[in-house]
Amino acid sequence: MHKSKKTANPVKIITYLAGVLLTALGINILLRSMLGAGAWDTVTHNLSVLAGITLGTASFSINVVIMAFIILYNRKLKFLLVILPIIGIALTIDFWDIIVFGGYYPGSWWLRIIFYFGGTFILTLGLALMVITRFPAMVFDELTLSLMRLFKIDSFFITRTIIELFAIALATVFGFAAGIGFGAVNVGSFILALILGPILGFQLTWLGRLFNTGLT
Repeated sequence: MHKSKKTANPVKIITYLAGVLLTALGINILLRSMLGAGAWDTVTHNLSVLAGITLGTASFSINVVIMAFIILYNRKLKFLLVILPIIGIALTIDFWDIIVFGGYYPGSWWLRIIFYFGGTFILTLGLALMVITRFPAMVFDELTLSLMRLFKIDSFFITRTIIELFAIALATVFGFAAGIGFGAVNVGSFILALILGPILGFQLTWLGRLFNTGLT
């Protein structure tokens, strides 16, 4: 019993950091597929082009604004802890984008398709690793719950779908303002809105079993 308690925290910290790294990697791979990224990742990309800033800086800016809204609405400073994954994701997005990938984008269709589905798998794996540790995760779940209370909506799914569609609309506005049209928004963005939840659920299921048997 004492041994498991001593090893639990280091394992969870490593798992959480791995989740942050994989989430940022998945975001970069999806963006490079040019077939469509996650809704808020399209906002990040198009804002970065519009403002002439890095992807990580754009991600940080967007997430801090959302975090500020959550804190002001709920009047609870505990949500400041969300700054940890916000900073981590921002730094690792730029790490993969600037240092690892550089200016590389796949040219062939088959490679772009591999990037799209591979990026989806890696992104959900990273998110699941973060969630499974029960450390602070991304701001979007708390945003969804806050808006449910604000607009008196009972359905988490409906509220989250509205948020995702709003993000795609916002990304489109940023894209056209930047002169890149839809930018990172593509058909794959709408497909992701439908498949991301089930795939994340699958990742959480098998990781939960792994944690129960060996990591916790």
